[in-house]
Amino acid sequence: MKHVFPLLPLIIWTLLSPSKANELKCPGDNNYELSYCASQALKRSNRSLESQLKASTFKTWKNAIGEVCAEAYAPYSQGTIYPLMLMRCDENLNQTLLEEMKGLGEHQ
Repeated sequence: MKHVFPLLPLIIWTLLSPSKANELKCPGDNNYELSYCASQALKRSNRSLESQLKASTFKTWKNAIGEVCAEAYAPYSQGTIYPLMLMRCDENLNQTLLEEMKGLGEHQ
């Protein structure tokens, strides 16, 4: 829950201007595009993990990476780039787990 607050401006911006989402280019040239692209990548990796893990395991994973990423980037918590850093950290750890699971014969 504590990770939602830094993302609130992005969520509101995305909801209030759905036509803007069509204009955004990934990987992005500014904070809005970078944040949008990172959020889309994180959504994809979360969906993939959610389909491969038990619900309780996925919830535990999300909580763990949320804490780890928040602690890793705590010195930047007051900066405007902080939400992007958290999303990228979460996405990177998700991708690492997905790669490990692929190595174990799990389906991607």
